[in-house]
Amino acid sequence: MNLAWIAAVLEPHAVAIHPNFNDEEYSQEPVGQLAALLIGGDWARSVTPNDIAVSYTEALLRPETVSEGAEGLIQEAFSGHGEDMARSVALSLLASFAAAEMEEYDKCDAFLTRMINMTDSTASGKLARAALTQQRALRRRDAGSEYIQDVFDAANLLEGLVPAQFPPFIVGPGSNSTPESVIESIIYTLKRSAWSLTPREYDAERPFDSFPSRMNRLKMPLSERILRISADRASVYSRYVRDGFTEHFTNSTIIGRSTPDLFHQTLALELLGHGDVYRARRDLATLRLVQYAEGADVSNLHVSIRLLRQAGATKELNSALERIRAAGPISALSRDARQIILRRSTPQRLRVPELSVLKAAAELMAPSEANKALEAVLASLAAGGPPNVAGASQHRIARLGAAWQAASTLASSCRRGDEVAALLLREAQDGRHHTQLLDSNVARSVRTLSWEEVGSPIKAQWSDWLTSDGARNYKDTAEAVTIALELAITRTGELSGIDSIAARLNIGLHNAAARLTDTEVGEVVSHVNASLNETRDESARGLFSFGTRSVGDIAALLIIEYPNAYDLWESLSSFLTSDAVPRIDRTPAFDRLARELPALPSATRELFRSTVDRLLESPGGSIFYDDPITPYPAALRFVAAYSLVDDARVMESLARLSGHTDLQARREASRTLSYLRVRASEPWILPFALQMSHESDISIKSNAARFLAHVATDTGPFTSVASARLVELLGKEDGLLVPLFALRELAGKSQLTNDVAQAIESLCHEHPSRQVRAAASRVIAGLNS
Repeated sequence: MNLAWIAAVLEPHAVAIHPNFNDEEYSQEPVGQLAALLIGGDWARSVTPNDIAVSYTEALLRPETVSEGAEGLIQEAFSGHGEDMARSVALSLLASFAAAEMEEYDKCDAFLTRMINMTDSTASGKLARAALTQQRALRRRDAGSEYIQDVFDAANLLEGLVPAQFPPFIVGPGSNSTPESVIESIIYTLKRSAWSLTPREYDAERPFDSFPSRMNRLKMPLSERILRISADRASVYSRYVRDGFTEHFTNSTIIGRSTPDLFHQTLALELLGHGDVYRARRDLATLRLVQYAEGADVSNLHVSIRLLRQAGATKELNSALERIRAAGPISALSRDARQIILRRSTPQRLRVPELSVLKAAAELMAPSEANKALEAVLASLAAGGPPNVAGASQHRIARLGAAWQAASTLASSCRRGDEVAALLLREAQDGRHHTQLLDSNVARSVRTLSWEEVGSPIKAQWSDWLTSDGARNYKDTAEAVTIALELAITRTGELSGIDSIAARLNIGLHNAAARLTDTEVGEVVSHVNASLNETRDESARGLFSFGTRSVGDIAALLIIEYPNAYDLWESLSSFLTSDAVPRIDRTPAFDRLARELPALPSATRELFRSTVDRLLESPGGSIFYDDPITPYPAALRFVAAYSLVDDARVMESLARLSGHTDLQARREASRTLSYLRVRASEPWILPFALQMSHESDISIKSNAARFLAHVATDTGPFTSVASARLVELLGKEDGLLVPLFALRELAGKSQLTNDVAQAIESLCHEHPSRQVRAAASRVIAGLNS
């Protein structure tokens, strides 16, 4: 057994051909070539494969040929195991990585088990079996299967193995290691890999006496192999920073160098079956996503989504999904969702990360695909809900909530809203398990569901539930259902708290029968007045509330919706002009007023006019909440909308925001454009919008597209310029946000230029998103009416 093959996979630097040590004879050795490929970078440049296994490995390392490479390696491993068992083991480890990348866990488990059964009881056989068993443990853990016995078996096999028991092999020309030291390193690294997958709860139940406790493991030296992998990871990050410095601080151009990447370092941990691989997957994915956001040409973005799933990095995954949905490429969502449906649809394997992807991709699916995905989600719920991500713990209700939301979203793509609405109703009716967390998760799913596709019988059952005693405990769900079904209020309750007032106002926006009576308006105005003054006074004393409703926004909504709330202007204006009140409490009110433009009393107008400089230039009053962006964006939108400042001041302030180094400031500048639509004919605004439409940030670009859509429907001198850029955006943008923002602005327009109308017609038939197609169809229908 030539153990150099196993070293090539687990300790590749020891046997690789070396870029700085030219040994023509050794450079033809398949072992050295394989090791160089797995190290990557300069090491692999001179590889000309002399073994079909090396060629298959090359294919395996490329996403587009990984399946071909895996099949070839499996065939080679089992057809040639009689010639050299070490070679077969090495190829099986590589094939396991590839199969797991494609999430073919059953296949992976089968051939690893078969190869394990082929090993003998020699020291070399035990080492090979330990490496294979540890690999199977990692893959079973990834698949959501029981894996801990494999960890213990691998650790037990390594006990008592010493380098002297193993046959010698040739090391590479660039290595100063001996075969004995290489074997010693592999044994210890595999031990540390086994320990890394051992859950804490097994600390008191060690499988054998020499298995170290967690505290003892922390005291032991780290593996040299793991340290080298960590150093290589640090080197990649260092190169990434150096390249960034070269780009931003010098006139030099980087030519001919590959993009910094953590693939080979992650691969090394995958092959070892080490627990650090979960962090490595996350870091590899996030590095690629950051490079993509910076404009790098990052292909196969679906791989980054999969890596985040397989890392259990739910937070990072949700952020990435939101960005990719908005900006594209949305094909990455579809591709990963299809892999989930094909390979991870069993209740055992369908976790919250997979549900997040299915939810994000739902509107991109064909009805048949959405139906399969929904069946998988419903099966998961029937089995008790999605399991925890390995190594993490999340409240069961939160995991159920993720499944309910995925089901609600998928139902819209396959017209099974009745089924999901009935499922949610059963959860709400089961009052035995009521908690606030359950209420909020059911309510969130109710809001997600497309109720126009739900039949009258189910709607009637929900209406009956609203009048039941059980609905009293489900305040959020009751509010969501009342809005969804446009029902009259059956129980008003006391309007004594800000939360209850906000809930009632929210329902009243969607349901005329739920609007406040004149008597209730008087009571609510009195309460909101007191809350405004109390919040302002507490802020002046440095007392701030976390996570509460914005009383300023509630006051603004009352003024807009109810003429009898006119008296709120005095306290609201004092609230909004107070520097002590955090911006986070004032911004929603400023934006609502700027959007709806209720009439300002003359005294209030003069108060705002006299405080314009302080409003715009004063930083926020809370060190916890506020940012230092000046001018204050929400205040700028308000004073611009009400013409409290002249065009010169608006132009100067908008230029400061749009040219700010802070991305959030530039986003605020783009949001401000939509509040300047009443001034769209002013020639100085369009250049801002055109420039912003070329920004890489999707939020900025989308807000610019909305403004351009408004100008494109005008008859002014700049209509053709705005139309041309809008058509370009609608034709090229791969995400959802730009077309949706533009189409919402164009909704209800009876006339558009021919080129814009043609671009929208194309969206009706060609865009992958059901939501975009529907919005485009509504715009076209408005033109034809």
